[in-house]
Order: sequence, then C-alpha cells, then structure tokens
Amino acid sequence: MRMIPKKFLSLIFLVGLLPACSSSQPDASARPNIVVTYSVLGSVVTDLVGDAADVTTLIPDGQDPHDYQPSARDIETINNADIVVSNGLDFEEGLLEVLATAETKGVPQFRLGNSITQRVVEGEHTIADPHVWLSPANFIQALPSLTAAINKATGLSIDEITATNQLTQLDSEIKEVIGSIPSCVLVSGHDEMGYFADRYGCTVIGAIIPGLSTTSEGTAKQLAVLKELAISNNVRAIFTGLGTPQNVANQLANELNIKAVTLSTHYLQGAANYREFMLNLANQIAEALR
Repeated sequence: MRMIPKKFLSLIFLVGLLPACSSSQPDASARPNIVVTYSVLGSVVTDLVGDAADVTTLIPDGQDPHDYQPSARDIETINNADIVVSNGLDFEEGLLEVLATAETKGVPQFRLGNSITQRVVEGEHTIADPHVWLSPANFIQALPSLTAAINKATGLSIDEITATNQLTQLDSEIKEVIGSIPSCVLVSGHDEMGYFADRYGCTVIGAIIPGLSTTSEGTAKQLAVLKELAISNNVRAIFTGLGTPQNVANQLANELNIKAVTLSTHYLQGAANYREFMLNLANQIAEALR
C-alpha cells in the first residue's frame, strides 16, 4: 500500500474545505428589506420596525413625490423588496406602473391609503386626497393593518403598541399648538392641508393650485376668487410649498399685505423623524397666524 505524503494530505484537506468557505448561501441573519416610496412615510415605518428590518426610501428627500420618475436602480430595488409600502392614492404618480408590475411578479405591497378613512374631494371626478400623512390619526388607524402586512411578508413579529402610543402623544401635542391660536384659516399651495385642517379645527378657504397634485395648474380667474376669499376671511398668511409658483404666491401676498410662508409638507427637509416634521409644520402655522 502506497503512503500519501503529508504535504499532499494537507492539500487535499484544504481543497475539501473550499466549497464551505466560498459558499454563496445567503446569510440567515440578514434582515428583511422594506422599501418605502417617500421619506415621511419611511420615517413612520422605521419607527415601527426599529432594528428588525432595513428600510429603504426610494424618492430622495426634497424631490416632489407627485412627479418623481423612477430610475432603473429604483425598479430593481422595488423588485427585490420583501414588501413595498406606498401611499396608495395615486400620490406617487410616476411610480404607479412600476409598483403594479412588481405586484404581478409577487412583490408584496401595502398601500396606506386603503387602510384609513379617506378624505374625498368632489369635483368633475370624485378623488381621494392622498396627503394622508398630514394627520397622525391616519397612521394610528392604519398601523394594525400595516404591521400585519409587514409581519406576513417578512416573517417578523413586530407589534404597533409603541408606535401607536408615540403617534397618539404627537397628535395631542399638535392639538395643543394649534389650539393656542384664536383661529386657523388657511390658504395653501395646492390642496394638501385637508386632513390636517379636519383634524385640528382649521379651515382651508382655497389654494393657489386648486388641485390635489402639484402637477395641476391654476387660472387667473381662480386666483382672483381666492384673493376675494382671503380678504373676506381676514387671512393672515399664505402657506406655500412644494410645486407652488413662488412668484404667484409672493404677488398675492403683496396684494393682500400679508406674508407668504413656505411649509415643508411633502418631505422631512432636515427633520430627524415624523414627530419633528409634524411639530415643525404645526409651529410654523401657529406662528404665522398669531
């Protein structure tokens, strides 16, 4: 019987180890990946799941979610998600087709707007208002369904108790801020403040862009009507924001001898989280109307 030299035995041993060392098996400890369409919604989802999952936000903070167009990388990110969380009320207009296609391929989807009491705007067509995040009460209502959807798609066992308590506290703080002013009469950039107004006792008398999307356009006649409404309601400020023609807002404010205040309503804009975002918004409104 021939003996195999020790150096060859060592080589055979190392070769036998190579498949195990270079295995491409996925890491069993890898966290689920939740893809969220825009930053404000992403903040709420992050607070909900904590460290149990990775949350990826598609639309960069500061870009208009109404008209954002996805890149090839965005499409890949969506298709590789464990679940995609979106607004669901035709808000992310440029992503609708991509999201629908991903769903047909088996990517789980959760559309927030389907789990709340929708604000409906009557007009030529009846449309659901997509600006659901501007009232924490909407998130409180949707959290049980959102949590269940995430757990089903990812295998996690998170619960919504902590997130619900945090949002309930935030809701109370906003009520206190808005309750500190004698009246809350608003002119907004576009029709975006409805949920906020309904929740906190404000009245929206009109918008510079009279539509739910920044892609809408106003007319000179509509602006003239808005000016008369502002005068008759003793409006103290015009609130502009994403997509509002600033020159139009400034001209109207000058004619009314009031200020035009820019609000961040669609993205975090430096706020650390949803709570800070909403309190910034409420305090800006209250300060301008005092």
